[in-house]
Amino acid sequence: MSFKLKYSTKRLLEIVPGALTWLALLGPIVLSVWIPWVVAIYILTFDLYWFFRSLRLANFTVRTYKKMRRDMDTDWHNIVKSKDLPTQNGEGHKLVVSQISEKDLIHVVLLIYYKESEELLARSIESYIQSTVDKDKLWLVMASEERAGKSAKEAFENLKEKYKSHFAKFVQTVHPADIKGEIKCKSANATWAAKELKKILDKKNIRYDHVIIHNFDADTCVAPNYFDYVAYKYLTSVMGEPTSFQPIQLYSNNIWDAPAMSRVVAQSSTMVLMYNTMRPFWYQCFSSRSDVFKTIVDIGYWTVDSIPEDSRQYFDSYFYYEGKIKIEPLFVPLKLDAVLAETWWKTLVNQYNQLRRWAWGIVDFPYIIELSIRDRAISFWNKLGKIILLLYNHFTRAIAAVHIAFVGWMPGILSPEFRETVLGYNMQIFARWILTGALLGLFVSIVLQYLLLPPRPSHRSKWFYINFAWQWLLVPVVSIGLSSVSAIDAQTRLMFGRYLEYQVTEKAIAVGGKTKKSRQ
Repeated sequence: MSFKLKYSTKRLLEIVPGALTWLALLGPIVLSVWIPWVVAIYILTFDLYWFFRSLRLANFTVRTYKKMRRDMDTDWHNIVKSKDLPTQNGEGHKLVVSQISEKDLIHVVLLIYYKESEELLARSIESYIQSTVDKDKLWLVMASEERAGKSAKEAFENLKEKYKSHFAKFVQTVHPADIKGEIKCKSANATWAAKELKKILDKKNIRYDHVIIHNFDADTCVAPNYFDYVAYKYLTSVMGEPTSFQPIQLYSNNIWDAPAMSRVVAQSSTMVLMYNTMRPFWYQCFSSRSDVFKTIVDIGYWTVDSIPEDSRQYFDSYFYYEGKIKIEPLFVPLKLDAVLAETWWKTLVNQYNQLRRWAWGIVDFPYIIELSIRDRAISFWNKLGKIILLLYNHFTRAIAAVHIAFVGWMPGILSPEFRETVLGYNMQIFARWILTGALLGLFVSIVLQYLLLPPRPSHRSKWFYINFAWQWLLVPVVSIGLSSVSAIDAQTRLMFGRYLEYQVTEKAIAVGGKTKKSRQ
């Protein structure tokens, strides 16, 4: 079915998320004056929800951590080469390994870069070299931008000279500037590179379902067994079931040098990913990830005219495969950088811009409405669930911290007589006890983050471990001042048609505790 939203309808849908958020922000102020008991009941209900969510967060993240430790310590190289891999699952469905063997697979790392320094790129590339995968099966495609100028070409030539012997193929693609219909975004570069890769595969008559493509940001480092682990997950997936492989991201490459607020955002993001691995309906594509190349070709590659390319990949796959796409969680994590710039202020600005870019995923709301109307294969309720989930995620990101911090005080402040009622008097007591209990999730997060820390570098003393504890006192400031405000900013921009432009998160390289530019 061919269907396209009218411009006026699309604009109306773009207004909806922001309108709901502002209604939720301003509504309690008005209601606290006229009907304060409604606000009191709401906030107690909301606090209870947050308490039970905290308990579930603690449960799910601990279970995820156990799986991470198990899979990180497993020798996937020998397992994936074993001839004893099952060809059917317990339900009798054929697995990919019944048709494709480990020897058939090629791993292609699509390393997306702009003006990152050779030092940062080399760190990522060296992690690929140190992996256990057979190097005759490992390709590296360095996807650069024409806009980056000579520096990107020079970086490629220097890195190729140093590392080409460790890869079966080491090539560069250059994404032309100002292609009609494209915006300046990472995924336009990735799509160009993937199309160039397709030409190479076609010349060599290599099947797309024999290629695992790893779409990596420039700072993405892998564990030694990552590529073999993805191969195992692919080979033991159900034949004919489209699957995307989504790893957990640890923003730990520079965690010992990042400032406290940046560490809180980085480690909280990891906790959310760990939490969502246990919720299949919620788990979607995010940041660096791995896919079967055939899937990427099937959906027409990545978007070239939208910033949130990871969520857009999920929805394109969801509708193309009629709701059958599976997001397979990977418990061998990737390691990336926390936001770190040359100065504290630049780090703060870059962190805010990154969070706002993540929050810009709400721009997908009209898009999935359009695809839902066009689709006739997926059930109405399943599509409705995805739409509500998108709205819920962005709505709570914008208002949850604000409501917890401020709304509970509004009835008593704006309606003094309400304080004299039984509900008004006891509400703050109940809310305080509920939210104190919700700190369990935070406590578990603190413990897990200590367990996930990389080894302490020589320029940090043992006393620095204390900083990873006190930093969590900044949660209220970070949750409201960075996370909520950036989400409100993104939704308000969308309301008024002030569309966000892609901004690359500039990250500094830390050497011996000192930071320097990661850009040339």
